[in-house]
Amino acid sequence: MIDSKVLLIDDDAELLQLATVIFKKEGAQVITALDGMEGVSKLFTHHPDLIILDVMMPGMNGFEVCERIRQVSDTPLIMLTALNHEQEMLRGLEAGADDFLSKPFNADILLARAKTVLRRSEHLKAPSDQFNYDNGHLSIDVARRDVLINNKRIKLTPVEFRLLTYLARNAGKVLTFEQILTNVWGNEYRGSMDYVHVYISHLRRKLGEDTKTPRYILTLHGIGYIFEK
Repeated sequence: MIDSKVLLIDDDAELLQLATVIFKKEGAQVITALDGMEGVSKLFTHHPDLIILDVMMPGMNGFEVCERIRQVSDTPLIMLTALNHEQEMLRGLEAGADDFLSKPFNADILLARAKTVLRRSEHLKAPSDQFNYDNGHLSIDVARRDVLINNKRIKLTPVEFRLLTYLARNAGKVLTFEQILTNVWGNEYRGSMDYVHVYISHLRRKLGEDTKTPRYILTLHGIGYIFEK
């Protein structure tokens, strides 16, 4: 993380101080903000490579801040959550967050997640392969990063796109929860089954699937998922 710019947005001064020490030890440049408005302002002035954003803040909460950031920037963003993790993940997904971490957090886990999100961001900037999927209803173009339903483009976050592409590449194969976690999120996420469940649920909605009788992403209870050919 040497020379990476990290923007920390949290109204907890002690947490900001702790997180600042954690990232500076890794060689990162750290910018801090004590509320959402200050955070959005510093996004424009400092152009960070990564944003760490708390959910619970006075005034404009983290979800609102995330939505404002996503109107102008695709900077990787990790939300810190302290309430119901799954419910906040869903709200964070809607707002455009890339990852979620429960408070209080472990310093090593925070760093591992931060590095993974940054790697994903660099991967998205790199040249893509030519994998395509098109069945006349759903179309995926990896090189252009386009997903169409009945020729209408749908907006996916980078993680949602990676998830859909991984499933489509392996159409007809049973994919376990751990396989999906490792290949879409990385080894640091092993055991985080809630990520798979929440993202699959959200992806199904974006694809316009009936959750009771999905057309593409089928559930194998206790095992994983299979993308129907």
